[in-house]
Amino acid sequence: MKGVVFTFRNKQKTIRFPKVRRPHISVRSLLSKFGFQSVFIVLFLLGLAVGAAGSRGVDRSLGQKLDFLFITNIEARLEMSAFEIFLSCFVSYFLFIFAAFLFALSAWGFSAVMLLPILKGFSVGMSSAMIFALYHVSGIGFYILIVLPGTALFLMTLVKYSKASFRLSVRFMRMSLFGYDKESPPAGLKAFLKNSAFAFLSSGACAVSDMLLWILFAGHFDF
Repeated sequence: MKGVVFTFRNKQKTIRFPKVRRPHISVRSLLSKFGFQSVFIVLFLLGLAVGAAGSRGVDRSLGQKLDFLFITNIEARLEMSAFEIFLSCFVSYFLFIFAAFLFALSAWGFSAVMLLPILKGFSVGMSSAMIFALYHVSGIGFYILIVLPGTALFLMTLVKYSKASFRLSVRFMRMSLFGYDKESPPAGLKAFLKNSAFAFLSSGACAVSDMLLWILFAGHFDF
């Protein structure tokens, strides 16, 4: 007697999830991407500490004469028009960007580019320390609400642009010493000019931010 055997197949298909590959991050890639930025930020912090410590020996009248570089005379700026506030803030930013632009076109400018974050940190440290000493709690609130946002935005612009200036200057140095470079200078110069346009526009945006914060909130502080 023959039997009939029935077989049932499992029609359910196994769902396979794609394997998620972890990104390979090496120390060398991190240094190549963020190494320069880290160095420039450390230089800024060094200048910040030196400027804050050196503000004690600076006469108030001398600080007011340097007000076009960093804010020290709040009473005088409160009497300025909106355009004058914008112009004073833009000049303080423009000088650093223009200096980085000139240094980038020099074969030995890469050594001077390293000084720009230090000078910016020095000016920020000195101006903040002087404002805190003169106006106490009102000065601290004023600086955090009105001055600090534009300063922080410009610092990011300066760090990124200083990196581009440093690299272009090194390319010109290699050309002057060895007569060749791995990347052609016209290509590097074209990319640098694009970065320069972005840096100048960013400086203007930072100055506009400062102007708006001055107009909106400066009158609410009692000095």
